[in-house]
Amino acid sequence: MRGVWYALVIASIVCLGSCMFSDVAAAPVEIRITTVQMKHQQMGVGIERLAKYIQANLKDKVRVRTYPAAQLYTGQEEIQAVIKGEIQMAYVIGAALEPVDPSLELIKLPFIFPNIDVSYKVLEGPVGKKLFAKLDARGLTILGMVSSGEVIVSNSKRPVKNIEDFKGLKMRSYGPMGAATLKALGAISVVTASEETYTALQQGIIEGTITPAVVFLARKYYDVQKYVTGAGMLNAVHVFLTTNKEWWEKLPPDIRAGIADAVARLVKEQRAEIIPEDQKTLEQIAAKGCQVHMLTQSEQQVFKKALQSVYTEFGPKIGADLVREAQQEVEKLSGAKK
Repeated sequence: MRGVWYALVIASIVCLGSCMFSDVAAAPVEIRITTVQMKHQQMGVGIERLAKYIQANLKDKVRVRTYPAAQLYTGQEEIQAVIKGEIQMAYVIGAALEPVDPSLELIKLPFIFPNIDVSYKVLEGPVGKKLFAKLDARGLTILGMVSSGEVIVSNSKRPVKNIEDFKGLKMRSYGPMGAATLKALGAISVVTASEETYTALQQGIIEGTITPAVVFLARKYYDVQKYVTGAGMLNAVHVFLTTNKEWWEKLPPDIRAGIADAVARLVKEQRAEIIPEDQKTLEQIAAKGCQVHMLTQSEQQVFKKALQSVYTEFGPKIGADLVREAQQEVEKLSGAKK
């Protein structure tokens, strides 16, 4: 009997250990995804969709939580939180990546890309691989990117149809390159936090801004801005899905594949949406009472020529060879489309 009793005890211990191991193995992977944008904006919508797609792919293997509207971090804090592994993923504005490595400012050079399609091809080709490898080396991996659309110049004083119309306008600066761009155009740059822009426009601290059309509409700038100019790719604006490199590489292959599939689905959808959304947005802005002027291709070339001083100033910081390689790639891709 004693032998039977020992056998039962051992069997119970084995069973208990097995159950405990099973519970540990079954624990879902925690995924926190943040963005500074509000729920109804591009990245806010994006993280909710992404969470839905990841959960659908992986079911109870993961638990995904989303934090829009800078609930956890501001833009720069968010990037550092991903690098440190405090959060697993973040959907971020491209400008937030520049402090990690200044070569990322390449993307914002005035009219470096003729259109959104070419920007994707360049950033997914050899030039982009070199850029994103610099982030990877610092612990930040890029999983996907989407354009936020073409930018618009807006102000409360007068229509902007040529360079002379910028003269003396007090405009929100979007970082050092933005300040240099505005200076070259004859405007006065004023540093303004994104969340303070509406109030600054309302109070006349600034008179205008350069921003994606979808942001202009979402933040209701039409209430305090009368004149709008479609400026094409005056500066390319992209958003990036980022993750902690170490966390990503240590994920079980099936989890990583399920997340990658969800990211690819989201990127494909949002890329397809942005161009028609841009057009619809401009129509909505006009319906709000703004005067809208679209720069022609020839007008854009005049602007680009006037902004070569920005290339001269920032080229060495970005890397002259990298800028040259990007320009050559753009020329090749643009020629292939003709």
